[in-house]
Amino acid sequence: MMALTEFVENAGCEAVEASSIIEAIQILEARTDIRTVFTDLDMRGSTAGMELALLIRDRWPPIELLMVSSQPWDPAQIPSRGIVLGKPFDRRKIEATLRRFAE
Repeated sequence: MMALTEFVENAGCEAVEASSIIEAIQILEARTDIRTVFTDLDMRGSTAGMELALLIRDRWPPIELLMVSSQPWDPAQIPSRGIVLGKPFDRRKIEATLRRFAE
């Protein structure tokens, strides 16, 4: 399976990886050039991906949110300007969304 970073790079963007919410927040606090966060909502059975998305929407409103999930999400639960794409991954749809966010 293709790593999420490969989708980002194939879309012509720089991938910056974080292995936890804490690491992601540290990166966002240190860098002002991140315009999109791409996260998996199915992180080891936890709600960490959505917690991260909600935190980003609260603290960094301009950042676009691209989320992937194997589970359906109630649109009311999705942060504003957030997009949830289903699994299995559709490479073309993910890369097109990342390109659109990067414009």
